[in-house]
Amino acid sequence: MLSNVTFFLARRYLRAKRSFVSVITVISILGVMVGVTAMIVISSVMKGFEGEFRQALIGSEPHILLHPQGKKPATAKAAADVLAQVMPQPDVLAASSYILGFIYAEHGRQQSAMDVIGLPEDGAKDYMAKVARHRLEGSLELRHGGVVCPDYIAGQLDAHPGDKISVYASSNVTSAVQRFRVASDEQDEAKRHAAYKDIKLHAREIILQGYTRSETTGAYGYTTLETAQQIFGLGENVHGVLIELKQPGEVKEVIKRFTAAGIIPAGWSASLWTDAGDARLAAMSNERVMMGIVLMIIFVVAAFSVMNTTITVTTQKRREIGVLTALGSRQSQIIGIFVAQAAFVGTLGTLTGLGLSGLVLWLRDDIRMGIAILSGGNAEASSGMFLATIPAQIEPWFILATCLGAISLCLLAALPPAWLAARVDPAVALRD
Repeated sequence: MLSNVTFFLARRYLRAKRSFVSVITVISILGVMVGVTAMIVISSVMKGFEGEFRQALIGSEPHILLHPQGKKPATAKAAADVLAQVMPQPDVLAASSYILGFIYAEHGRQQSAMDVIGLPEDGAKDYMAKVARHRLEGSLELRHGGVVCPDYIAGQLDAHPGDKISVYASSNVTSAVQRFRVASDEQDEAKRHAAYKDIKLHAREIILQGYTRSETTGAYGYTTLETAQQIFGLGENVHGVLIELKQPGEVKEVIKRFTAAGIIPAGWSASLWTDAGDARLAAMSNERVMMGIVLMIIFVVAAFSVMNTTITVTTQKRREIGVLTALGSRQSQIIGIFVAQAAFVGTLGTLTGLGLSGLVLWLRDDIRMGIAILSGGNAEASSGMFLATIPAQIEPWFILATCLGAISLCLLAALPPAWLAARVDPAVALRD
């Protein structure tokens, strides 16, 4: 009976007509709604950006590079022995020997530079498969005497697929610079001129086969292992073993298992795809956590609004509380009236915010386009560009935690004024 009265009075106070209480109740609901919407939308979008950046790293960086310490060249036999140990492992998708070096490129009067990965023609298909979807022009099928480069390198060289470009190993350029300095210090003019003439870069002409979108595949160029060996003067040697994993996210666990099983030879070390972006991924994760803390302030403000509503109601209904107490209502039942009111405000605001956040995430790209049009920006992002659309990763557990947290804060905010109201002396309340 008294339980029915509790919920009856809670509904009655909420439906007050032309009352200040009804206005601040609506404001409280809107506050909760804004808090839930902001928390879900911003967290989902930031998580989406983090996921897209992680996928970009996985798609552009070799998952694992095994190489001798100091990155000294390894013999073909040593690399073959490591491959024989690596290939049967269940975590491995593909593996091959590789060469990784820095080259300078020249086409006409234009010059540029890039890191280039050399892969065996028969082993390059698996690796180049993940790059294939980022092809812009030309072919990505590696052939001897050819190279695939990022689009910005092709732009700097003003080169197109089929053009011949001259490439120099960075070690050759460094050696030429050192010999030039030595020649410059030569006092005898004849010897100095002879030293200058002896400086050669040993350029090698190769064909530009195609180029990729650098925004999504990074700054690597690709060529065959044989071509790279000739460019860097390695003979039959290689730099190590390149490994692609079925689950790139587990790369650190895989390396631990390889080390424990003795697959990585003594004197060899591993470079992981996470090395290129671990710091930035950690920074993005920390930024998302800090943004969550900032967004919690909105929840706190909404909770104070609910508390303000409860205080106003308990003040206005002081006499009714006295009557209920005089009729034998327990303190818990009085508290229940106002907690039920706060529960309604929190639940309605949370459900409304949940629906609004879903709508915003669904229309996020349309909203971006509308803002771009109003602000005079670029409304149409180029198709295929990195982050051409706003990413979002929705986590059900986070949404559930957000909703439960919002309702819990509303209930906690209503408890102090409700508890104080329930302790009012009925004689005092009726006399006021």
